[in-house]
Amino acid sequence: SSAVRGTPQWLRGLLSEEFFDACAVHPAERKNDKNHFCADCAAALCRHCLPHDPSHNVLQIWKYASCFVVRVDDLKLFDCTGIQSHTVSDHEVVFLNERTARKRSACAENPCAACARPLSSGHDYCSLFCKVKHLGESERGLRCALRVNRKAAAAGEEAAGSEPQNGKRPRASSSKAGPSCGGSSGKRSRKQLAPARSPFC
Repeated sequence: SSAVRGTPQWLRGLLSEEFFDACAVHPAERKNDKNHFCADCAAALCRHCLPHDPSHNVLQIWKYASCFVVRVDDLKLFDCTGIQSHTVSDHEVVFLNERTARKRSACAENPCAACARPLSSGHDYCSLFCKVKHLGESERGLRCALRVNRKAAAAGEEAAGSEPQNGKRPRASSSKAGPSCGGSSGKRSRKQLAPARSPFC
C-alpha cells in the first residue's frame, strides 16, 4: 500500500497480511490458521510454523469486532501511544487496520488524524495503520515511533564490552543471521552452510 511506503518490511507485512487464512505449508494439519506474525521473518505463521529461534519477535493476532487486533504489550517494536485501545480478556489491544464501518467526520469532536473516524478523547488514531500513515506523511516520519529490538541491542553491547576469551571475542546473538521459522513461507537467507562430510567417507 502506498500509505505504508518507507516503513520497515515487517511493519508493511503486518499491515497488509490477511490473517486467519489456512496455512498453505501445513494444509493437512489441524488448527492451521495463520494467526501469528514473525517480525524477523516478516511472515504470517500458523502454530506449526512458529520459529525454532526463541529470539524471533512473534506476535499473536486476535480478532475483535471482526477485525484484526494485536496486544499492546506484544508490539515491542512500535510505540502505540495515541492509538485508541480496547480491553479484550483483560488485555489492552489495538486494531491493526483502518476501520471503515463507522461514519467518519472531520468536524467530529475528536477525529482520527488519518481517517477522521470519531474517537474517544485522549486518542489520535483509530488503528496502527492510521498512525503509520499519518507519521509517514509528516516531516519527522516513523523514526519517532519505531523501536529497536532491545534484547538484541543489549546482547550486542554486552558482547562488545566483554573481554576476549582464549584470544577470541564471544559472538553476539542477533536476528540478522536470518529467519528460522519452521515451515514458514517467508523469505529465508540465501547463505547456506556447506554440508559437512562424514569422516568415514
